[in-house]
Amino acid sequence: MSGSGQDSEGTENAEKSGATIAEPVGDAATLQAALAEVTQKFNETNDRMYRIAADFENSRKRWEKEKSDLKSYCISEFARDLLPVIDSFDKAMTAIEQLTLNVDTEEGKQVASIVEGVQLVSKVFADTLKKHGVEKLPGRGEAFNPNFHNAIAKTVDTTLQQEMVVDEFLAGYRIGERILRTAMVRVASPD
Repeated sequence: MSGSGQDSEGTENAEKSGATIAEPVGDAATLQAALAEVTQKFNETNDRMYRIAADFENSRKRWEKEKSDLKSYCISEFARDLLPVIDSFDKAMTAIEQLTLNVDTEEGKQVASIVEGVQLVSKVFADTLKKHGVEKLPGRGEAFNPNFHNAIAKTVDTTLQQEMVVDEFLAGYRIGERILRTAMVRVASPD
């Protein structure tokens, strides 16, 4: 068979299947222009796709931050409401530390058992607060920081180089970078 016989046979098969054979479109310049147009549209579409993907990623990050901020805000409000409970536990723990028990008596053993229970509850409570990011602000023995401390009393100590917290009347707390309550302190200053 010759080459022209195969061509006519291919045309017959194409006609039977309903397909048509495309005629040559045009010269090379026309094809180049069409290719350039299609390439430009592809590049524009590709660029739009990358911009949409970047916008989506930025939105996702913004939503995650807003979600985190909302969670922090909700926990902050709840933790702020718990501060009086924390203060009460701190006072109880201070009183317990100063308590002298006679564990040789039945009454002393009962009180020791109650003390142990209060200490355990206080520890579990403190661990739960820590788990949720609630931290005590630096207090006694630390440099005075007006962001963390509210000086309600002041003394002079000429041996100091800077203002220092010498007493803490009420502990301060924060959650992350958010201050729940500043500490009420006495400050010693060099002047």
